[in-house]
Amino acid sequence: MKVIYQRRSDHVAEIIFNRPERKNAVDFDLMEQFRSALIKLQEDETITVLIIRGEGDAFCGGGDLGSFHQLKTKEEALTMLQPMCEVLKILATFPVVTVAYINGSAVGGGAEIASACDFRFAKGDGVVGFIQGNLHITTGWGGATLLKKRVGTENALLMLGTAKRWTMDEVEQLGFIRENISLKDLYEWTDHWKGQAVVKAYKNFFFTETEKEELFLAMDKEVDACASLWEKDEHHVAVQAFLNKK
Repeated sequence: MKVIYQRRSDHVAEIIFNRPERKNAVDFDLMEQFRSALIKLQEDETITVLIIRGEGDAFCGGGDLGSFHQLKTKEEALTMLQPMCEVLKILATFPVVTVAYINGSAVGGGAEIASACDFRFAKGDGVVGFIQGNLHITTGWGGATLLKKRVGTENALLMLGTAKRWTMDEVEQLGFIRENISLKDLYEWTDHWKGQAVVKAYKNFFFTETEKEELFLAMDKEVDACASLWEKDEHHVAVQAFLNKK
């Protein structure tokens, strides 16, 4: 299985990306298993906190270019971008507290996944980078819209427009992560949350149906913009150069 989901305690569940040999990069199988796990856990009336992390030394290396490089046209790109955007919509509006534990690098789409969570914690090492610009595309799963909600317009534009890889200390200063802590300390942090009924009520206050519609519309615009850039020669040349380096 490329995605493992399990109970950590009576009120905490985990989703673990399980492709350590590929830095937990997203391919079509991982995408579908991630969606399936979220839907099943969404229906669980006992959990209060959902933790998402990666196996090995990475959180998520983004989209697997080895799997997606054959997508050439806008229409072909949409067959990958739209389904993953739908997964992030589920995560961004999940009924209980969501936490990304960035245990290593979170780049490209991995940074987008982390942005969809309510909280982000990290180990002291690793990097965060919205590096899509290096491939002459924009975020394609809705991550720019979600990042703006987390760090504000100015910091979001800085992180997106430079396509830079940021250290954990730097993204903590930007407000992207809350704290550098061990996984053990994160598990202890989850003990402070109250019952699901309370948490779900607050989550509903923060996401009205109108706000959800506006969020999803903005994320859909990102998908379309990325797909339009995806089919351009500049992107394909950059992808091939990246693959040739590996």
